[in-house]
Amino acid sequence: MMSKTHIAVGAAAALAIAQTGSVESCVLAIVGGSLGGIIADCDITPSKAHRDALMGRLIVAGIALAAFAIDYWYGAGVCNYLLESLGAKLVGGIAVFVALTFVGAHTDHRSFTHSLVAMMGFCVAVWLAFEPMLPFFVTGYASHLVMDLTNYQPIKLLWPMKRGFGLGLCHAKRLANSVMLIVGTVATTLLLAYRLAPLFGIAITIG
Repeated sequence: MMSKTHIAVGAAAALAIAQTGSVESCVLAIVGGSLGGIIADCDITPSKAHRDALMGRLIVAGIALAAFAIDYWYGAGVCNYLLESLGAKLVGGIAVFVALTFVGAHTDHRSFTHSLVAMMGFCVAVWLAFEPMLPFFVTGYASHLVMDLTNYQPIKLLWPMKRGFGLGLCHAKRLANSVMLIVGTVATTLLLAYRLAPLFGIAITIG
């Protein structure tokens, strides 16, 4: 699937497990889900032929800036947590994350970064750098792998094994991608509204 689709679905999946009525939880879900949803595609080098990769990274950067600005405005606690956590663990986590991203950028598409090994490595990095974001990042990353498994082009889920896995149900750039983008965007909007509704005195009941 394309970058915007992975971001939308990753964010929606993360918001599905977020805490209702908590700005902090929603900020973590949006940032963690969208980052986890797209990081596996760090094996695509942004270029004229892959403008989607660059666009996706810019979108995630914009989402993160907006989310942290909202967190700071409402005093939700995410920014304070980061400032209070400055130290060897945070630096180590960032270093591991950057190292894995660098390795991924020098591997074939849908190989290392689309594996369970890479997913575990990135999750360790997030755990070290910013533990509260881990469940949302994991959810976003998992959504990426699941969606890519439906494509005709296989992914090396069990890397370093050479065998690729794929269900061959759809193409990454065609109708299924457009449908999932719409579903992910709508789901993200509705889930965010549902999670934050109590803060505005709105009670939403399901069923």
